[in-house]
Amino acid sequence: MVFQLKITSIENADFLRIIEIDGKSSFADLHWCIQKCCNYSSDQLASFFVASKHHGKQTEITFLDFGRPGSSILIMGKTQLHNILSSIGQRLLYVFDFFNDRSFYIELTEIYMEKNLRENQVTYQQGDAPAQVLEEELQDQGLEILNQENKYQDYGDLDDYTEIFGEMEDLIEGD
Repeated sequence: MVFQLKITSIENADFLRIIEIDGKSSFADLHWCIQKCCNYSSDQLASFFVASKHHGKQTEITFLDFGRPGSSILIMGKTQLHNILSSIGQRLLYVFDFFNDRSFYIELTEIYMEKNLRENQVTYQQGDAPAQVLEEELQDQGLEILNQENKYQDYGDLDDYTEIFGEMEDLIEGD
């Protein structure tokens, strides 16, 4: 069985990814597929959440195994997709930036029962993925704004401010 998943982002309305993945694949396989198609670094924490109709978080499927026996948290590497996903329209959240609670919305759009895949496929890509970490995006925007503001503030080579404003006495006497 193959699942077709639609991935969207509230941050970027143009962002869309369609992934086809075998139902026997683990959530870790889906995690790596998303990381790759979004050009994300693998050094950040991420988790899936089974979501309600209104994208409320329910069951967590995390990458890290904290080793707590009897814990209700599922582990990505040990949980196969077909154990959680079973009907078209089911939703997941993929939290890729924990510190800022940023995530992708994932919806199961098709189930192909008589089909198997050896490798996961991104069958459709549209738009750019949001920055993986919000600070990076803000820094990039901040540098761009700073560069625009500083574009017109070239005073040349100055030894001190008196070359621009003159002596303080001259400014005060000029009033």
